[in-house]
Amino acid sequence: MYKKIATTVLSASLLAASLGGAASAASATNFRDLQNVAGHDKILALHDKKIVNGVSKTAFAPQSKLTQAEALQLIVNGFKLDEKPLTDALIALNTLFPAVKENAWYANAFSYAYYNGVDIPKSVSPSATITREQYIDYVMTGLQAVGNMPAIDVVAQDIADGEKLNPAYLDSVQLAIVFGIADLDSERNFNPTQEITRAEAAVILYNAVEFLEKSSSNQVNSNDERIIDVLPHEQPITAPAAGLYAAPENGKFFSTGSVQQAIDERTAPSTKVQVAVTLFKNGSPIDEQSAEGAAELKRLQSLGYDIDYAQAWTYQGNLEKVEYTYISGVFTAEQLESFRAPANYGYAFDFAANGDGSAVLGKNGAVTGTKSPRLIAE
Repeated sequence: MYKKIATTVLSASLLAASLGGAASAASATNFRDLQNVAGHDKILALHDKKIVNGVSKTAFAPQSKLTQAEALQLIVNGFKLDEKPLTDALIALNTLFPAVKENAWYANAFSYAYYNGVDIPKSVSPSATITREQYIDYVMTGLQAVGNMPAIDVVAQDIADGEKLNPAYLDSVQLAIVFGIADLDSERNFNPTQEITRAEAAVILYNAVEFLEKSSSNQVNSNDERIIDVLPHEQPITAPAAGLYAAPENGKFFSTGSVQQAIDERTAPSTKVQVAVTLFKNGSPIDEQSAEGAAELKRLQSLGYDIDYAQAWTYQGNLEKVEYTYISGVFTAEQLESFRAPANYGYAFDFAANGDGSAVLGKNGAVTGTKSPRLIAE
């Protein structure tokens, strides 16, 4: 659970204003340095929405490097994270981030970003520049806080310099590319460690805000849909190409293609698969360890399902390994095919994995992955 940070913003700077304050809210047509800048129309659109502004009345400084503080301010502005109430226990800002000053212009941005789930490393330096991969991670975790992100089974993108990616940011980068929020260059490089510029950051944020708006109005799937693999008795769920799965509605469920593939590879009736179980309510995932999640787990156990909490590990921050808890169930193919989701919840079944992509340890001979190489990043 994310915590609210106690902050007091006493001042603002021209730098803060250039990211969405009133001080530099010049007419966008006065920005003389945006000519021939890729995505200049998107930058101007953000300016019209008062999400970004110039560093002066006539300059946007598109090639200037973005700082950590600026990045978080952009994301808070773009996703309107400052409009979400902060209700958790107060924690001093510099307790969580020692280099962050509680009276700085960026303090509120850190507060709202952190509380809403943006994954900020404890060692962050507000004035340090930010790389493309970390900015993408900030954007995607911020997007998840405000949008109904689909349950996903993403076909791994062919990134030429993928070996340079920090594993902690890989999922965010893959999602951003699939959703059209970020692009690869002409040689299919992402350039993950390159410092991001103000122009690049603004264009990416525009794409993310546009994705959010289309998601809210159910336009995301309108142009490029396909039928995804679901269990036979369920109605198919439509999703964009590239392996995306829409969050199940209440009373519905699906198994990802990899789970169905594992069942198809093993025809023995006694075959069991061990899967991660994700609960949804009204299209949004439920915290597994919340009172509601625990109650639903107990209900499933009372029905005789072999299901309980389990742990795996993932990367956080600078390749720090941390454990996470999820609901794990062992099911036969027949149990999955006959499963019925209650009217007030949606369910998704997928294989759990550790941060390096390795399968979790199975129990009772249960299958935890496919026999053939997996073509998805999960």
